[in-house]
Amino acid sequence: MKIKVKILTPNGKVYEKYGDLVNFRTVEGAMGVLPRRAPIITHLAVSDIEVVNEGQREKIKVAGGFLYCDGEIVSVVSSDAEVVS
Repeated sequence: MKIKVKILTPNGKVYEKYGDLVNFRTVEGAMGVLPRRAPIITHLAVSDIEVVNEGQREKIKVAGGFLYCDGEIVSVVSSDAEVVS
């Protein structure tokens, strides 16, 4: 099972793919989520979000924002975001 990752800014969708693991930094510290995780909503720090899919890693820079995970979809809303790798 994969987890869907969507990253949105006021200018539109920046990223939408599936992954095995999503790592990110909140204002309180680093976290990672796997598929079927219990629901969470958190305040993101200015940092990178890392999506791992079958050993391949992609990084997306975000200017803070909020992350919501319901166990199947990770949704990020940020004022600015950019895929860097």
